[in-house]
Amino acid sequence: MPTSKMYYKNVQNKQVKLWPAILAVLCACLFIWGCPAESGPPAEGCAAEVKDGDTIVLTDGRKVRYLGLDTPELGSTNPLEQELAGRARQVNTELIQGVKLRLEYDLERYDQYNRLLAYVFLPDGRMVNEELIRRGLARVMLRYPNLRLKKELIEAQRQAITSRLGLWRELPVAQESHYIGNIKSFRFHRPSCPGAETIAPVNRRIIKTPLEAYMEGYSPAKDCNP
Repeated sequence: MPTSKMYYKNVQNKQVKLWPAILAVLCACLFIWGCPAESGPPAEGCAAEVKDGDTIVLTDGRKVRYLGLDTPELGSTNPLEQELAGRARQVNTELIQGVKLRLEYDLERYDQYNRLLAYVFLPDGRMVNEELIRRGLARVMLRYPNLRLKKELIEAQRQAITSRLGLWRELPVAQESHYIGNIKSFRFHRPSCPGAETIAPVNRRIIKTPLEAYMEGYSPAKDCNP
């Protein structure tokens, strides 16, 4: 009898030790079959609609805003901007229509409108963001902390400026003795702009002309439109 009691006790001890492992397996099965993980940003997709030069809608309904650039607004009152806005949308459509797109991301995956923020690549490896900038149909617009491909985008803009394409048919003329750039936000201001006064000294940079600013990847601050 003592032997039988010891046997059953050993069996019970083994069962107790096995329970954590059994529970772990059951939880894993429930997770896989009953509680699938929420899908994250897609690595690939096809466009169902082109909103404008820098925004598309995927076939799954998600909106994608191209990172690192800004195209002219379709409703602009400026004739040149309006013309180039239409052209940007047309070229965007021609580039992405009917092909599978590869989507890459930076530190921020979504904007305040819940749009995906992405670098969009064609099957041949070209980046659509870069192509639009290189053709002069978009300006570089960098936003911290999404700076992973800033060198490529800035270089594309330099090429467009040098070739006087699209937005750069007429080069910007300096209207101030100098401008003040923010090396963190990549915006530049007029010296009298209130926004310039709030820039921390460590982030402050003197820029001679708007053209120099654009060549370095800066965008004009909206509050003073330099």
